[in-house]
Amino acid sequence: MALSLVKNVTKVVIGGGALYLTYDQGIWGEGSQSTKAFTRISGQLVAKQPPYVKEVPSTEEMAENVRNGWNSGVMKVCSGVSAAPAFVGKYSEKATSSLALFIRQNLHPNVGK
Repeated sequence: MALSLVKNVTKVVIGGGALYLTYDQGIWGEGSQSTKAFTRISGQLVAKQPPYVKEVPSTEEMAENVRNGWNSGVMKVCSGVSAAPAFVGKYSEKATSSLALFIRQNLHPNVGK
């Protein structure tokens, strides 16, 4: 029972402390106070970010890269599908001539010599 009471009191204190801290920073105040608090907090976060975060591309650059990659993939697939009949014809002729040569050499061993 005492352990349960301590757990619940701890939860209330943490929640109340978070509420007090955000109120003290001006988050729950008027719009101008909230804007100032956001600017102050975001400035602190940007100053503390690791150097590699600045190298992350923007969402516009990422969208452009995805769009270009998708379009490139579609063009490659379409060109592959359009070229498939020529490749199939070429390799079917090669397979037919190889099979005919194999049959001539194995069924009639003296014909090729």
